[in-house]
Amino acid sequence: MRFMTWNVWGRFGGNWQWRQRRIARTIRTNRPDLVALQESWVAGGLRQSDVLGAELGMSSIYAPSRMPQDPDPSVQLGLAILSRYPFAAYERHHLTDETIALRAEIRLGERGLHFLNTCLDWEEDRERERLAEAEALVELVRELSRSGDPVVLAGDLNAPPDRPEIKRLLSVLHDCRPDPGITYSSQNPYLGKGEWIEDERIDYVLATLDADREPRCRARIVGTEPDPPPSDHYAVVTDIPVLN
Repeated sequence: MRFMTWNVWGRFGGNWQWRQRRIARTIRTNRPDLVALQESWVAGGLRQSDVLGAELGMSSIYAPSRMPQDPDPSVQLGLAILSRYPFAAYERHHLTDETIALRAEIRLGERGLHFLNTCLDWEEDRERERLAEAEALVELVRELSRSGDPVVLAGDLNAPPDRPEIKRLLSVLHDCRPDPGITYSSQNPYLGKGEWIEDERIDYVLATLDADREPRCRARIVGTEPDPPPSDHYAVVTDIPVLN
């Protein structure tokens, strides 16, 4: 199965309508089965995820979570999931008071899959909060794994691979590593210079794979086209044999 994660940057940048078209085109081109979107917008009774889902022929769900404030105070940002399969269930899991993981469950025959989407705190001085969120995710993954169904966690984790938050998650999940792996690049014209996580990989797809299947977890970076790209983050697309 093919998974994508992408922080789509709300309505920032002043050209969100143009970016929306590019986001849709990039998703269509890469044909993921499940997509985790962070900073997905809701405004005027309209959800970005519903618009994308209708255009791409995918089911969609949305939930608010702690995010940067969009320049327009009437715009709400949160987490969304797009799926080529019907949702068997979906649920919000609080990691801290304001930050959640959005879980979608799909079923293919007798097997199921839990797909988690989250966006951990982005500020440099909130390492303690990110660690608490990572710990809550570890416990959630352990709980969901008891069913025997695979768990895939996708999202903007706002920390490079060598940080304690990510190492904690990798105690229960395998990292589907793209090469090269930078997803928050200073070459992106939308990125503010001097940010503490610039030129790092902060967007991930992690999965509960058996050790002998880990090498088959293949990932790549997309959404990198210049002049300008569709978002301030690049997307990660990963093929995982979770139901084979």
